[in-house]
Amino acid sequence: MPPVGTKPNYRKFRRRRRGAGFALVASLAVVVFGTLLFARMVPADLQLSALRGAQKSPVERAEPPSLAGAPEAVAERRSRTAETASAEQKQNAEEGTTRLDDQPEPAAPPVPSTNDLWMSIPALGLYDNYVANSNDPAALDVGAAKTVESGFPWQDNANTYIAAHRLGYPGTASYRQFYNLPLLQLGDVIYLGDVNGTTYTYEVTGFKEITPDETWVTAPQSGRDMISLQTCIENFGDYWTMGPNWYVRYIVQADRVSVDPAA
Repeated sequence: MPPVGTKPNYRKFRRRRRGAGFALVASLAVVVFGTLLFARMVPADLQLSALRGAQKSPVERAEPPSLAGAPEAVAERRSRTAETASAEQKQNAEEGTTRLDDQPEPAAPPVPSTNDLWMSIPALGLYDNYVANSNDPAALDVGAAKTVESGFPWQDNANTYIAAHRLGYPGTASYRQFYNLPLLQLGDVIYLGDVNGTTYTYEVTGFKEITPDETWVTAPQSGRDMISLQTCIENFGDYWTMGPNWYVRYIVQADRVSVDPAA
C-alpha cells in the first residue's frame, strides 16, 4: 500500500504512462502511413535501382540488335531497296550500252590513189622521210623501203614492215637513217602519212632481235594495226659495233593509236 500522501501522484503517473503509450502508437502509425505514402510517390525505376543496389546483384547488359532479329518488315524493306538498286544499275548499264551503240563508228580513212608513204620519228630526229614500196635492195641505198608483201596503214590488221640502213650512204636519205633505232623506247611515237594527208600515229610497244632468215616477223598479227621497223646490228645484244658482219636484225614494233584524216 502506498504511503500516505502518495496516491494522487501514483494516479498521475498512470495517466502519464497511458498518454505516452498512446503517443508511441500514434507515432508508429504516422511512420507506417508515411512510408506507404512515400513508396507510392517514388517512381518504380528508382525503387528497382534502390533494390538492386541494396541486393548488390550484377546488372545484365542488353544484347545489341541484329538483322536476324529485326522485324520482317525491316528485312522486306532492305530487300526491296537492294532489288531497286540492282534494277537501277541494270537500267543504267543498258542505257550506257545503248548510248555507246548509238555512237557512230569513225569513218575509215579514204584509200589514197598511190602507195607513197612518209615517215616521221621525232625521237630520232627524222621528219617526212620518204618510204618506197619495194623489195629491191637498191631502194635501201637511197632511203627507207616497205616490203611489198606487208600491208599499208590504211588497211585493217596490217603490219607495215619498213627497213633502213644503220650507216647508209652519205648524200642520200639512207645515211645513218636508222643509226639510233636501238635508242627508241616504249611509248615513243612514230608517224606515217599518205598522199591524202592522212596521219597514222603509232606508239612503240616492243622490240625483237632475229636472224636474217626469220621472215615470220613480217607477217600481220590478228587484231593489231601495227608497223615494224628493221635495221641491222652486228650481233645479238651488240648495238654499237658498226659491222662488218651485221649478223642480226633489230626490230622495233609499234601499234597504231589514232588515224587523223586531212582537214
